[in-house]
Amino acid sequence: GLVYLASYIQNNTKYKVDIIDANYQDIFRVNYSKYGLIGISAMTVNYTKALELANWIRFCYDNGILIIGGVHISTCPESFNPIFDSMIIGEGEKAFIELLYDLELNQLKPKYQKEITNNLTLPDWDLIDKRYFKRQFNTTFAEWGIEGWLLTSRGCPYRCRFCSTTQFWNKIRFYPDNYIIALIEDLKKKNVTHIQIWDDLFTMDRERLKRLIPYFKNSGIKFNCQPRINCIDDEMCQILKDSNITLCIFGFESGNTRVLRYLKNDNGLSIERSKQAIRLCRKYGLDVQGSVMFGSPTETLPEMIDTLKFMFWCLFNSVQRLWAFVATPFPATEFWKYA
Repeated sequence: GLVYLASYIQNNTKYKVDIIDANYQDIFRVNYSKYGLIGISAMTVNYTKALELANWIRFCYDNGILIIGGVHISTCPESFNPIFDSMIIGEGEKAFIELLYDLELNQLKPKYQKEITNNLTLPDWDLIDKRYFKRQFNTTFAEWGIEGWLLTSRGCPYRCRFCSTTQFWNKIRFYPDNYIIALIEDLKKKNVTHIQIWDDLFTMDRERLKRLIPYFKNSGIKFNCQPRINCIDDEMCQILKDSNITLCIFGFESGNTRVLRYLKNDNGLSIERSKQAIRLCRKYGLDVQGSVMFGSPTETLPEMIDTLKFMFWCLFNSVQRLWAFVATPFPATEFWKYA
């Protein structure tokens, strides 16, 4: 996200952008005095840390404009803290450009929210730490290689009761085929061997995927993606296999049909359908991983035990890995309203 945003700003303004990355840098030991504007992006689980950083920057440097963006403030703008000068709601590209323009006129507004942009530029991967593109063991693919990341769309058509990202994106749209091809070619220059496709739901448009098969296949790169269990059938598995996708990561959510339908807000789902999706993927040689959650609203102890039983079924049916989470209410979700 930060690479897309920084690249867009540098391609459309006179400004130079640095990315301060908490994965590789101690964000509390950076010299912020050289920056005229500092933007902090935070999810809900990191928002307290974002406030701590903002207070620290104010205390140590007391210069520059501080803004907050990201999923949390976009879905919970009422949590805005006056330590910040402004906030960006939703996708940041066009909003950030307007903010910079207003800053030049000394007319900064407290909130910026612009319609989405389709005029995207290629992400400048030189803006991030070189260690991201170091050959290392990839825990998702369980193989050695150099990892890259790809978005081919933004948004999701479904409305799961626990998911705040659908509220953030607001609507679904697909990147043009030629842009996706350019993204893959750009990552090939970094000698990437494995790519994680981070679309919320990669398998929405079959005809689009069929068009892209040759470009994925001829890249020589292995991919993974996040499908949905009701999107998996023989044809889709063949499309994924032909596209060099070797791993499918599902949100199984629960091993109990009632809870699953409640969480996904979809009465067409069932545990048998989850199992069928796993069997189909394995039939076509696609590895399977997934996630479940415990402690959802209205969920009983016997229903949680059903999820444990499902996890054991997965263990004996060639599922590589399962992540287990505690149900958490995020802003703008039905979980949040319930809590």
